[in-house]
Amino acid sequence: MESIQIILSKDSDGKDINLLNMSLDETKSLRQILDAFIKIVEHEADLNLKIGVKQGSAVPLMLSPDNQMEVVYNKIKDAHENSPERDNLYVNELNVIRDVIDDKFDFDIVYNRESSVKESLKPLFTKRFRNRRVRRVYRNDFSVKFIDGWLEQNGGVKPNFHLVVNDEKITIQCNHEEARKVNPFLYNEIKISAWTKDKNGRIQYSFCDIYAGKSEDYYYDFKKFFNELKDKKGTEPFHLISEKLEGFYDGQNYSGAKKFIRVFLSNYASPVYLRTILVISKGFKDHEDLSEILAEVENKLTLKIGKVY
Repeated sequence: MESIQIILSKDSDGKDINLLNMSLDETKSLRQILDAFIKIVEHEADLNLKIGVKQGSAVPLMLSPDNQMEVVYNKIKDAHENSPERDNLYVNELNVIRDVIDDKFDFDIVYNRESSVKESLKPLFTKRFRNRRVRRVYRNDFSVKFIDGWLEQNGGVKPNFHLVVNDEKITIQCNHEEARKVNPFLYNEIKISAWTKDKNGRIQYSFCDIYAGKSEDYYYDFKKFFNELKDKKGTEPFHLISEKLEGFYDGQNYSGAKKFIRVFLSNYASPVYLRTILVISKGFKDHEDLSEILAEVENKLTLKIGKVY
């Protein structure tokens, strides 16, 4: 039967550890070690692992009647060697064990193999174990549609307005301020952008921006840009957004930049998009025309990934 044992021989004062006469701190330490073992055993549910304390001594142990302890041993080694494949649960629980025993006990950690060969694992616990960095994967549900239609109705208990596009009526959700913004165009053709979301097989539209007068050209420009963006992969979105924003900034077209950034203020915008905007716009953070909308971008990104700076 294979096992990994933690042998607690003496306390920090050099006194022998007596399982029948342990101090409160020593008892808590033993419990923490056993709790760490429990989490590892639960994590390895496919293995036949058991936990115990060696009779008559302060030796918590993990054992395998089926000689599967080598799996645990190899994962401890992976954690020690900072293997790219190391298991973060092991890292966390091994650090718990290390913190408990390092300053409080004279100890050894022994791997007892089936062949009766014993190996001290104490050298593996000389320094803290480091977590493997896990790249977070974010869903990108960002979708925006540019719509040219006839504004037929505006209002309601829940603010919204209706556009007629090719004889089809589309309901655009909005807030009161946005409803007032489009109201002057009632019974006229208008060009807008709207964020879209598929809900139970139906497309929901939420108002983003309107393009009228001098800003009407942006409608066609942005429509083409965002059709291209949705097909970009890897670092391509970063370069595409960067190039577009830098073009606005180089030409000192801050109203155009603001209009462009506005399209990304969706709750579903990818963190990659938002971070790119902040990186390229770093020098304009306090600009009178851009500070407010860049603060909105930062807030959106913070809600997604935590502190940005």
